[in-house]
Amino acid sequence: ATATRNEGYRQFALQLHLDTNKTSLHLQANKQTKMRPFLFLSSCILLAGLFHHSAEAFTTVAPTTTVGRSKTFDGYHHGGIISNKPSRSPITFHRSPSKSQSDKALYLSAATATLAKNLVRGAVLRIASDISGGTPLESIKCRVTATYDNMFQAYGNILDESGLLGLWSGTPSRTIEGALLGAFYMLGMTVTKKFVLGIGGSKTMAALAGGTVGGVAQAVVMTPAGMIFTSLNVNRGKPGHENDNALTVTKRIFKEKGLGGMFLGWKPMCARQASNWASRSCFTEMARTSLGLSQYGMIGEILSGAVGGIGSCWNTPIETIRVLMHRDVSMGKEAKTFSQYWKDMVEEQGYKGLFRGVTPRGIQAIWQTVFMVVVPNMMGI
Repeated sequence: ATATRNEGYRQFALQLHLDTNKTSLHLQANKQTKMRPFLFLSSCILLAGLFHHSAEAFTTVAPTTTVGRSKTFDGYHHGGIISNKPSRSPITFHRSPSKSQSDKALYLSAATATLAKNLVRGAVLRIASDISGGTPLESIKCRVTATYDNMFQAYGNILDESGLLGLWSGTPSRTIEGALLGAFYMLGMTVTKKFVLGIGGSKTMAALAGGTVGGVAQAVVMTPAGMIFTSLNVNRGKPGHENDNALTVTKRIFKEKGLGGMFLGWKPMCARQASNWASRSCFTEMARTSLGLSQYGMIGEILSGAVGGIGSCWNTPIETIRVLMHRDVSMGKEAKTFSQYWKDMVEEQGYKGLFRGVTPRGIQAIWQTVFMVVVPNMMGI
């Protein structure tokens, strides 16, 4: 019996050693993979949050009762009696059904339904934000940033060229974009917030992390969508662009630049979206808790969203360069580097030129923050 037990220990130790070596080699191989740290970190947080969201179902499963005979390291188990003598009959494993298994299935079903609800909520809230005022503000902001018009001149020029409906130019494509942006943001934000709170983080830290991951998730959709929207606004009324729409712009960029042309400017877009929503979520939560605005009900919640929206405008230079980059691509020009755009803008207009369009952008930021941060907070999401 002692020899049998020692042989079992030896085999177990040998298998553990082999598994450890495989794991070590796998980790060493992974270290050779070059990934962009910012996107990799955000992806890890999102995946960890998703795992945390679903893995709770498995942690609540009670141990099941084993019926029959099962082999152990130090002997054999026969109907509840431990013996060093193996049974002559083949070793079989039987798992009796338990209530915890049905509980697990119910939990997974509920978790899936919650994720689906959050996707729909994010899509609906973003579409409502765009149609009710976000799209006109985006049109004015793009015009101010890409030209030398001020906010009121941009508004008047759009009306002269396309009428009142010109403010909602690109609404069909922007509605699709908004649905995807809202869904991606809400998924990344809610999962990350739950994960951070689950490991003991504060509400402010959860809001900061949730906004960052949600913003990066948005950039996947927003880079090509922003390219199309900027092109429609910059080229409106110009010869040869009278019949431009989302489809014709996409075809032209594909023909001139290929698929990669749709994602030119992805670096400033990722930086902008991550810092945008991290700032909006974090400043809003700080206004709710540190300033105590949440005690004033709906008015206080909206005011906290205004603080978050205005606070997020510190990164306007990133948005300015992103618009200029998209403008050049949409006009068939070669896009420059981020640092070159920065240098040229400072030389031409000074540092204040980097903040062109900050007024309509601030109004738009408040509008979007109320829909995408304040409303979810009030809904307890």
